[in-house]
Amino acid sequence: MADPMDGTFNLEIDDKFMNARLSIPPAVNGGREVTEAMVREAMALNGIRYNIDQEAFKSAFTSGGLSVQIAKGDPPVDGRNGYLVYHFERRSGAQMKADEFGNVDFRDLGLIQNIEEGVTVADIFAETPGTPGRDIRGVEIPQYPGKPAKIVTGNGIILSPDGRHLVTAHRGNLRWSKDHFVVDKEIKVSGDIDLSIGNIDFIGDINIHGNVNEGFVVKSAGNITIAGNVTGAVVEAAGNITAKLGFVSSKVTAGGDISVNFGENSEINCGGTIKAQSFIACTVSCTGPLLVQGGKSVIVGGKYTCLSDIEVNYLGSDAYVRTNVVLGNIAVLAEELSDLKKKLKEYEGQLNQLEMICTTLQEQKKIAPLPPERAEMLKRSVKAKFGHMGLIKETNDRIADIGREIENTNDLCIKVKKCAFPGVAVRINNSQYVVASKTGPCTIKMNEDKDIVVH
Repeated sequence: MADPMDGTFNLEIDDKFMNARLSIPPAVNGGREVTEAMVREAMALNGIRYNIDQEAFKSAFTSGGLSVQIAKGDPPVDGRNGYLVYHFERRSGAQMKADEFGNVDFRDLGLIQNIEEGVTVADIFAETPGTPGRDIRGVEIPQYPGKPAKIVTGNGIILSPDGRHLVTAHRGNLRWSKDHFVVDKEIKVSGDIDLSIGNIDFIGDINIHGNVNEGFVVKSAGNITIAGNVTGAVVEAAGNITAKLGFVSSKVTAGGDISVNFGENSEINCGGTIKAQSFIACTVSCTGPLLVQGGKSVIVGGKYTCLSDIEVNYLGSDAYVRTNVVLGNIAVLAEELSDLKKKLKEYEGQLNQLEMICTTLQEQKKIAPLPPERAEMLKRSVKAKFGHMGLIKETNDRIADIGREIENTNDLCIKVKKCAFPGVAVRINNSQYVVASKTGPCTIKMNEDKDIVVH
């Protein structure tokens, strides 16, 4: 008969003290079995005291010598790095888009991304510290904390007061530059407006160092400055437009002033003053003065409507080119005046009704408390009454302003410094005058009898 053989155990511990496994081969031929006390003493000598799986420990004694994991450490959880979530596409360069039919407008390259002040460009998520781990001896294992997000605040981009967002500091063009966004208050074009640039529709100022070529559109909610010509194009600005050279066969509109060298065969609309050296065959409309000064200082052909004075050296030409000049805007003012008087009558009628409702409900209130719905009606009626009183005052003020504007148009004049030629037709308000013969330096204006005279 074989000799008895005592049971043994094998305690396996990895070199980082993160795992401990136990295997207990059974005794043979009546040998002595391994006891819990023997194994626990070995575990204690090796420092194993943390995260011991007691059920697994006990199962090792009945596993027939199979290896059982009896302890497992907790690995550290490293912190997460801070990061940014952008609300806008981080792109640079042209971004042409196709319409629903797959057609691409090569004049619209999508280079401009207008944005208002105070818009959130990116959300900032802070880093996290992470959680330390612990090995099976109970020794703490340090984690790697997350690193803060890399935050770059380019021109026009600021950090929100709570430090959680990147927001725009002012309105302009949102543009990605290397690794951050910037907001340009002004768009600068180093050359021409052509297929390499495309159309521009910008919320701020535009500065073009070249020409605006045929077929292109440039729009600005601010001012536009052009170093070259505008040829066969559309240029619109809410503010001023300044062109060093000229407008040729183009449509130009400015809410403010216009300064240009010359205009030819163009439609020009201006909310302020126009300054130029010459206009040939143009259709011009301006609210402020039309000052044609320097160079030839000539207006030839076309139609020129001005709500203020006109100053020019030569009006018309010796070729008797038909040139129409209109001063004042009685027709438009009269139409506005008529509409205002109709509105005033409506407002006054509505005010009378509201006053009757208020008086009736206030008398009822003196007798007994008003039901909730009638009390609410009284409240609304009183509010509407004061609103209509404000509207009536505003309307009367505008009617008075129009009266003064109409009266002031009688003083408008055209100052011709050199010569006015036959073919020039002048209308001031409702009076008409046609230049019949070549006339030297003169002033064309309306006299007290509302007739146009030449001095």
